[in-house]
Amino acid sequence: MAGLKFDSIKSRLLLMTLICVLGMSMLVASQYIFTQRLVTLNQQRDMLLRLGQDLLQMRRHEKDFLLRHQIDYFNRFNSRAAQFNHHLNKLTPLFNRFALPIEQSGELAEGLQRYQQLFHEVVKLQLRIGLTSNDGLHAQLTETEKQLTTRFNTGTVIYGQLMAARIAARDFMATRDKAYIQAFEQAIDSVRRQGKFPTQSMEARQLEQYEQHFQALSSGLIRMGVTHNTGLRGEFRSQAHAVEEQLHSIDVALQPLIREQEQQVQLYGITIAGLTSVALILLLIKSFATFHRSFANFVMFFYRCKRQYQRIDTRQLGFAEFKSLAELANEMVESRRDIEAQLASAKARLGEAEAGSSHKIQDA
Repeated sequence: MAGLKFDSIKSRLLLMTLICVLGMSMLVASQYIFTQRLVTLNQQRDMLLRLGQDLLQMRRHEKDFLLRHQIDYFNRFNSRAAQFNHHLNKLTPLFNRFALPIEQSGELAEGLQRYQQLFHEVVKLQLRIGLTSNDGLHAQLTETEKQLTTRFNTGTVIYGQLMAARIAARDFMATRDKAYIQAFEQAIDSVRRQGKFPTQSMEARQLEQYEQHFQALSSGLIRMGVTHNTGLRGEFRSQAHAVEEQLHSIDVALQPLIREQEQQVQLYGITIAGLTSVALILLLIKSFATFHRSFANFVMFFYRCKRQYQRIDTRQLGFAEFKSLAELANEMVESRRDIEAQLASAKARLGEAEAGSSHKIQDA
């Protein structure tokens, strides 16, 4: 390669081969690099979709718990929350790698933590209220009602007021209407006025306990939420929507990156292929023009040599191979000219010798 001339046909072919190999190598390298980045981005987007699925399952377990009051759904919720955090930890490096706002990852983690905390409060409150009518405040209220009603005859005014308080309590638990709390309090006050129980009597203590249990139960139910948009239920429902919005915002921020990488793949591919093609075309055109000019000079040289001896100008030949052939052709022409000159000289000497011989014969 050290002795290879750039103006030779061999060097041109090697140069074209090198351009092709270099262009294809750059194209493959760029496609690989950007494809890997696209794969990474799509994997992160898949991870984002998994986060959405995890959140969807958490919402499902949350609603199942509120509907069925089974602690198994609380355990499933916690399991899904752990998966959500695991997937979020895998997603976080994307923010540093692709210069996404890092606060979005932190806000999402904080939002999920707040959502879990609110749901845990809901579960804790529901456990206090009672998962069924046989436990929690429900069971305490029912037990106190039984103890009170057994102390009075069914036909008495006090018994009637206790039944009115019981009905008001049941209506409140069914409707969450605060008017029934007032009706309950009025019925209990009426029992106190009618009964005139001593302060330390069993009836007074049980009545006080009954009232306290209902107050605790009604306060818990109100804290839980009169409707699904109020109280603790409304708070963690709003928080769940906030987490969904945060996931959506991350997805929105990820889409331009994917489109940008796709455009870069196309741009780099077209640019490299275009530059390689232009370089090859220019080199081919130059090589063809040089070859055509050199070949035409050789044809003209041989045509002129039929009439007279001429030397071919090697400076007009582009390729080194043609220059070498031209030098050989010039040497051939010079050699033939020398031979013909020698023949002419020998013929002249031979003629002179023959003329001298004929003069000698005539003198003799």
